[in-house]
Amino acid sequence: MGAVKATLLAGAALAGAAGLGGELLLLSAAGLAMGYGSASALGLAAWIGAWALGAWVAGRWPWGARSGLLCTGLAAGAGAPLAFLALLALGRLPLGDGAARGLGVLAIAGAALPQGFFLPLLARAWDPPAGGARDVSPLFAANLAGAVLGARAVGFDLAAAHGRIPAAWTAGALALAAGLLAGLRVGRGALPAPPRVSPGVSSGGRASPASGLSPAGAGLILGLGTAWLAGVEWVGFRLGALWLGGMQQALSAVLVASLLALAAGAALLPALLPRDSRGVLGAVLLGTAGCLWTVAGPGAGILDAPWERPVLAMLALVGPPLFALGALVPCLHRCLTGESGARLGGLLLHEVWGASIGVPLVHWWLVPNLGSGGASAALSLVTLLVTLALVGARAGTARRWALAGLPLGAAAVAWTALAPEPALRTPQLADPAFQRLFFAEDEDFAVTVVDDGVLGQRTLLTDAFRATAVGDDYLYMRVLGHLPVLLHPAPRRVGVLAFGTGTTAGAVSLHPQVEHLDVLELSRAVIEAAPLFEDVNHGVLEREEVAVHLGDGRRTLARLSGTLDVLTMEPLLPDSPFAVYLYTREFYRRARRSLAPGGLLCQWVPPHALAPATFDALIDAFARAFPWSAVFLFGTQVILLGGEAEPSLSAARFPDGGSDPPGDGSGDLRRALAELGLAEPAGLMARFVTSGAGWPPAPRPLTDADPWVIYAERLRGANLLAVLPTNLRTLREREQEPPLAWLLSAGPRGPELLEAVRTLHRAREAWRWWELERLTGPGGPGPDPGPDPELDSHGAYRAAIPAPLADDPEVRQFDRQVRFYGARLGGVLDLARGEDRRAFASLTLAASLRPERADVHLFVALAALGSGQPGVARRAASRAYELCPRLLETPQGRKALELGLPLELRPAPAAGGRENDAPDPP
Repeated sequence: MGAVKATLLAGAALAGAAGLGGELLLLSAAGLAMGYGSASALGLAAWIGAWALGAWVAGRWPWGARSGLLCTGLAAGAGAPLAFLALLALGRLPLGDGAARGLGVLAIAGAALPQGFFLPLLARAWDPPAGGARDVSPLFAANLAGAVLGARAVGFDLAAAHGRIPAAWTAGALALAAGLLAGLRVGRGALPAPPRVSPGVSSGGRASPASGLSPAGAGLILGLGTAWLAGVEWVGFRLGALWLGGMQQALSAVLVASLLALAAGAALLPALLPRDSRGVLGAVLLGTAGCLWTVAGPGAGILDAPWERPVLAMLALVGPPLFALGALVPCLHRCLTGESGARLGGLLLHEVWGASIGVPLVHWWLVPNLGSGGASAALSLVTLLVTLALVGARAGTARRWALAGLPLGAAAVAWTALAPEPALRTPQLADPAFQRLFFAEDEDFAVTVVDDGVLGQRTLLTDAFRATAVGDDYLYMRVLGHLPVLLHPAPRRVGVLAFGTGTTAGAVSLHPQVEHLDVLELSRAVIEAAPLFEDVNHGVLEREEVAVHLGDGRRTLARLSGTLDVLTMEPLLPDSPFAVYLYTREFYRRARRSLAPGGLLCQWVPPHALAPATFDALIDAFARAFPWSAVFLFGTQVILLGGEAEPSLSAARFPDGGSDPPGDGSGDLRRALAELGLAEPAGLMARFVTSGAGWPPAPRPLTDADPWVIYAERLRGANLLAVLPTNLRTLREREQEPPLAWLLSAGPRGPELLEAVRTLHRAREAWRWWELERLTGPGGPGPDPGPDPELDSHGAYRAAIPAPLADDPEVRQFDRQVRFYGARLGGVLDLARGEDRRAFASLTLAASLRPERADVHLFVALAALGSGQPGVARRAASRAYELCPRLLETPQGRKALELGLPLELRPAPAAGGRENDAPDPP
């Protein structure tokens, strides 16, 4: 009997690994079929509901555990890979939203249904009618523990190494192994054959006289508990994205931590709790207490560097409530009587309505209206009150337990009402450099707009990611709007995918030829924040010719088939789990279909944030999708352009070329282009780097089926700093001459300006190598000398730019950047050496170059005081705290304290608490 039970535990673990590994793969691909924004909620609800329905059917299985397990292994073994292939196929079909969502739900449900058969059939063999333990918590715990391994090994590691299709087939093989191992072992063991399930127990058993909890009452508690569990996990995913950066590692860490907590609760708590309904109440009370921790307990100090120990960080975040909820099914199961498999299947049937109601309710209503913390707390409160009512209906000790839980319920309400939104206590959003102007949670993101006093930028954050901002570093966003419109002969209808601050859409709106502008944006909250960036978007959303399409960009493009003259886009980074599907080969084929004849597609690629292999793969995916493509470089940002044929570079398309009638606003366009160095054809041509046709094929192509870049480790520190000069070097090595027709259109200044801008690119590259060497020391990577050994520094390259072109806006911007960082660094070093007068001169220059940066003003104050200028010091300190009220809490402020910032230059304590937080929007 011991060997049989050991085999059953192994079967449960294999089933869990197959189920969760397959679930993670299917949910990651669900957006391809159903569209992101709804896919996660619908997919998760479909998986949980279908799994629970399968458990109920298995509880009514009339032939016994062996045949059931063998058939389940075969069905589940085929389910995961076939469902994954179906989702990929649906992602390629031009279906309407309703049909796509319906078919996507069916595909996921088809894989989940046979997975649900495993536990009731294993429970039937574990707890046969002839006797044996009533407690199935070991099976439940083994299943969850296997799920942890499957989520990590199959859903992450295997997909990262070999692709998602092999991972999906591996999930199927594990399910087949679970069915064969357990089924064949049960057939040879000494367990008596289970009888056919009688009608009296097929609905989930009867109330145990000792518990007094009816099957209907137990089902109600479990259904609400399922909704609650989904809410806690949803909150975990949202907070995990904020803590860890929103990438695939964060999602995997939350999932693994959740499963670990559930498995530990299932294994440990049932043995410690009473075996009747008081045990159920105890699990719910502990879960409520744990939920209060998730809502109001964790702060930015929970772990100093959560990305270094992501699973531990997420376990500390969501572990307390999920540990208790892991015991809910085993505790409810033993409160009922009847055949074990039927009892478990009938009980799990209630997870169908719990998931069907709870997941969409949390996603579409509770989180957008109550926030992450409010959603979790609301579900925990409802479940607690229902459990109190059901358990308290009996006299005696159960009623006393129920009454004892009332104070905890009252505390939950009070604590939740008074506690700030947990998202705002995460390290990124609690940054003392931020003054918060806007915060809202919608179905897709926690969207925040802040004024960053240290960097001097108004910044838009989606979850914890600095999605975009305003300032010199973001001028390329304007180029994303101007470049393709200038190269298209008649850009009447333009699409902008990913609105962000609206900088690109605002640039497009300056062109009088554009008659209609389509804005494609996933997040409602991003659109709501647009007025805070009106300086760069020019209030573009208020114009009659602008249409906003909220929802998944890929699906929206399918509806715009053949209509767009230009599509320009700047999605989130490609290592985001959903944004990656806006960089794959299949996406570019769909995007091409949205273009009218002669249309152009323009896309941003960030070389400062991508490992070289990822950078190469992204450009390869774009270049292979178009008959003609080109790579441009503006500042340090890559802009890709693709179309059916090489576009013409015509002087008539520029404001001074005579194509714009007087009084049509072309003066605004002329000024905007002049600020970017694009006021003439030569300026545009000078940013050309190479043709996409010459880009080497990637060793591992980036596709919908294998979006491998999302699994790559996120680079940090010196490794991250090294990617920009490395990628710039790659671009330099692949430089080509622009098209001959463009050289002719650019005129006499064209070749000279091209050579000057390419020299500037070498200067930027050299400066980045120098910066990396300074930060990493002699042991770090050294500077790349470039193709000309005589130009051995960024300064030498800069000096090589012809004097007549020194007024190019990009040259001036680079000069400001280098002078600022040199003056700031030198000034701080002089302060540390006690050379206050030299420090004051350097830091005053830095403050004049970047007056919006609070830290520079604080260092100026320190240098001014040391050089005998107390009045200047006070004014500079006052300006610093005006820009960043909590400046002394930042690393830059702590550096000033280390340098001896006296009390007289420190701010007075604020009377009303922390002044960096503006009121939250309603």
